[in-house]
Amino acid sequence: MRRLSALLIASLLLALAAAPADAATVQRVFSASVGTGGTNGTTKITVYTDGRGRVDYALKGLRKSATYRVEIRRRTCANLGTVVTRIAGVTTTSTGRVTLGRTIGQTNMNQIWAANWSSRLAIRFVSGTSIRCGNLNFTHATRVSIPAYSINLPVVRAPSGYPYCNVAMYMGTLSQPTEPGVTFIMAHARTGMFLPLLKQWQLNKGVNMIGKKVYVYTSNSKVSTYQIFAVKGMTSVQSAVTTTAEELWLQTSTGPHGTALKLVVKARRLSTVSTTYAASHPKPHIVHCGY
Repeated sequence: MRRLSALLIASLLLALAAAPADAATVQRVFSASVGTGGTNGTTKITVYTDGRGRVDYALKGLRKSATYRVEIRRRTCANLGTVVTRIAGVTTTSTGRVTLGRTIGQTNMNQIWAANWSSRLAIRFVSGTSIRCGNLNFTHATRVSIPAYSINLPVVRAPSGYPYCNVAMYMGTLSQPTEPGVTFIMAHARTGMFLPLLKQWQLNKGVNMIGKKVYVYTSNSKVSTYQIFAVKGMTSVQSAVTTTAEELWLQTSTGPHGTALKLVVKARRLSTVSTTYAASHPKPHIVHCGY
């Protein structure tokens, strides 16, 4: 699965570069509360399917009539990583405010999107000793449930190394529920994970799985209901990058580490409704299981 992640991100960046200029459908929205408790306002970055982006600022309480450098960094404000990219700076008003929106070029957005697949991101504003920061968050899968097969797993971001055990994982660079494209959730074919999917496929190529319901909970306290429509053994899942229809793909292995054939269960979203915070925020107990 580790090599799978690298192949998917490389394919996605190529697909974004080749997208037509008029394909301005919203892919994802990142939102940040800037400063402690959002005391310095908000920033929103909208990502479009053609690779471009837009940033909207509603900032306050900054240094008056000052120019701030704007940078996107890996990780979070509490533990900043390296600079991903720098976008055009902003100048505050005489009252220390910034209220504006502007486009972000494809090159900058590709850098942001590439970094996002394996790392959280933060936006940082710097003007001399005046520094403010906000974590860039987006709505993402938090739990996957398939009652017919007693599958009920917390969902976390996929790591850059070997996939975790005891949880399912989403690909940060691909879509999330209600976004255009493929929501890609993977887990090992092990007990307590996606092993029931593999057993069903081994039984009769997954015929009995067609029509079964899958429930994906998200960080905004909503749950999306999906219905399985296809079960396939695939040696490459890179078509997930170029699939524009909104779909859910559940992926697991069909053999030991290095086995090329992957099992992919595909489903279409039927509905999305509100749910409780508790239901959509299970506590993950990640196990670093290695090979």
